Amino acid sequence: MSPDQRLVLVRHGRTTWNAEGRFQGQADPPLDDLGWEQARRAAEVVAAMRPAAIVASDLRRAHQTAVMVGAACGLVPSTDHRLREIALGGWEGLDREEAARLFPAEYAAWTAGRDVCRGGGETQAEAGARVATALLGFLWRAGPGRTVVAVSHGLALQGAMDVLATGGLIQLGGARPPHLGNGEWIVLRVARTADRQGAGYAA
Repeated sequence: MSPDQRLVLVRHGRTTWNAEGRFQGQADPPLDDLGWEQARRAAEVVAAMRPAAIVASDLRRAHQTAVMVGAACGLVPSTDHRLREIALGGWEGLDREEAARLFPAEYAAWTAGRDVCRGGGETQAEAGARVATALLGFLWRAGPGRTVVAVSHGLALQGAMDVLATGGLIQLGGARPPHLGNGEWIVLRVARTADRQGAGYAA
């Protein structure tokens, strides 16, 4: 059996929109001052893991976080649009009160726990499948025994972990995939590398 891989998932640092409680989706606000500090703290921890590669969403808040992590690790992060946050269409830029007023049926379904397509965007399951596919490709290219860092977004990462855990590709100890806070990370074990891209992983 090939040596275990590690997948380190990092959520970007805070933005002004996070602080204001606005839905970001694939809108592109940058990190605020606290967000940069959160990225710095995450970078210190991730650097000690000696990752082989860092990849990030191409949205600014994730890319800025990844640049900070990469500087601590001596690596230049690559970007991939598949790691973007869930698309929220017309919800992007709204706060909860505005979303409830403008999209009452969608808001009611979402607050009831349904995975709805908000504002003409995509569901969390769809975003998770997109991100999970990208992550498997990064792991395959890195090879056995390597640590790969992916810097992305809260809902997209949560959805991807759900896909990977359901497929038996990672283990979460029976718990639901966490929704990472700004600047938080999680370390996941991937048991063995596939002989071909995107297939053959076992936790």
